[in-house]
Amino acid sequence: MRARLVLLPLLAAAILRPGASLAAQAVDRTDTPRHGAVRLTFDPTTMTWERNFTPAGRQGIGAAFTVDSPAATLPSLALMQRDTRTLTGLAGYLASLGHDLLAIRAERRIMPIGLEYGITDRLSLGITVPIVRVQVRAGYTLHPPGANVGLGPRTSADSAHYAAFFSAFDAALAQLGKNIADTVYGLCPTSPGCQQAQAAYSRDSTVRQMLGLIVFGVADTAGRYLPIASSDAGRQISSLITGLQQALADTFHVSSFANNSFLLPETGTADPADIAALYQARTDSLSLAPFGNTPRRLRFFTGDVEVQAKMRLLTSNDAALAAALVVRLPTGHQESPNDPFDISTGDHQTDLEGRLTGEVTLLNRIWLNAAVRAARQLPGPRDRRVGPADDPFLPPTTLAHLRWDPGDFVALDVAPMFRFSSRFAVGLTASYYAQGQDHYGFFSPQDSTAFATQIGGPANVSVLDAGTAIRQTRLGFALTYAGPRLEGGFSVQQTVSGAGGLVPVATVFRIVIRQTILLF
Repeated sequence: MRARLVLLPLLAAAILRPGASLAAQAVDRTDTPRHGAVRLTFDPTTMTWERNFTPAGRQGIGAAFTVDSPAATLPSLALMQRDTRTLTGLAGYLASLGHDLLAIRAERRIMPIGLEYGITDRLSLGITVPIVRVQVRAGYTLHPPGANVGLGPRTSADSAHYAAFFSAFDAALAQLGKNIADTVYGLCPTSPGCQQAQAAYSRDSTVRQMLGLIVFGVADTAGRYLPIASSDAGRQISSLITGLQQALADTFHVSSFANNSFLLPETGTADPADIAALYQARTDSLSLAPFGNTPRRLRFFTGDVEVQAKMRLLTSNDAALAAALVVRLPTGHQESPNDPFDISTGDHQTDLEGRLTGEVTLLNRIWLNAAVRAARQLPGPRDRRVGPADDPFLPPTTLAHLRWDPGDFVALDVAPMFRFSSRFAVGLTASYYAQGQDHYGFFSPQDSTAFATQIGGPANVSVLDAGTAIRQTRLGFALTYAGPRLEGGFSVQQTVSGAGGLVPVATVFRIVIRQTILLF
């Protein structure tokens, strides 16, 4: 959609009613500093979110990383899976550590420092410089439900148990081999009894070797795993060992091994070192900082600086109307194309925005505030990995330097409030924001050709346009205070709906502090 500035006057008829002049409000103000006065504004805003609105419903920020953990991502697990298939005969056995969960909490804190100077009593010029702090916390864990493997021997007691088991197994095999050599089961190789004993010895030796590999592995595969006892592979291993022991005792009269149980884990558990390895395997094509349950990054940037000219169009005892033209400069930080969890502090584009703000008082107590904004966002450069927007694992070869034309937007803010006194009011807030679809392209045909050569196929960047048109609605409450020179306000809003592309399910805290200084 392309927002049109000609829509701005439509707000006036909807909000202007007879009422009294007011000094502070929950949405943008209508008043300007008087001639020769300077207004200094601090407007810190904190926005936090852990989930996004998506076409599939609300999803965690790390949803794309939240999948089952197959053996292919860990060498030690893959070897255990291979050996277990050989031992049990379960050709389709798939070892899994459970369900990966990457929990992300994002936070953006904006400290706009605004300076507004009164050219006349109705016209002012101002500049706002936002200082932005961004922070991402990431916790990567495995949820055991769905796991069919657990940790192998980790304690001295485990090691002692396995040592006793394999010692008894080796002794039983040695006894069976001695009995075969002593012709206990008949002359070899012609006797049926000896042939049966030799076949059992060969089979049991293979089982012994495979069990040793599953439990202890080899020198370069630390962090061994075993099937949990209740899994298909665990039950098959237990049944195989029980049958082997029974055959040795009943058929070949080797009973020294009969009462030795094979220890299998009861629950699925992952080695912490392998959790880190899984995360690395998930993100090996990205440039992500180490994960953990502490802040991944804490960084400060300048946001997009705003330059504003504002004119009061109407002022009466109980109604006011003001219009502003804002130029937003490309000084902010765009999110990195190599990090799906990076947070932007601005679009780093030049924007032209028109604002119309109105306020009206009814019955001396009901204070209605409204503001509409519409912006034309000008094209500029941006680096993106070319592919579906919901795929964070695009390879580095898909990175391209593109011409980005962000969708224009329109926003409406409304704050009906109750005045407890001439200086203090409390009420509700509602905000609606709609932005049109972005458009991506190359700066030149040569760029398109070079990118096609880079990826080894057609260069279609229109895939980046999909899902960029968004809509969102926020609801909240606010309170405001207006003194002769010092004003303040506080509001909390929650994003209650979002459609189109990714829209954060965000909570927004805002504090407004304004101080007017008379220069002359």
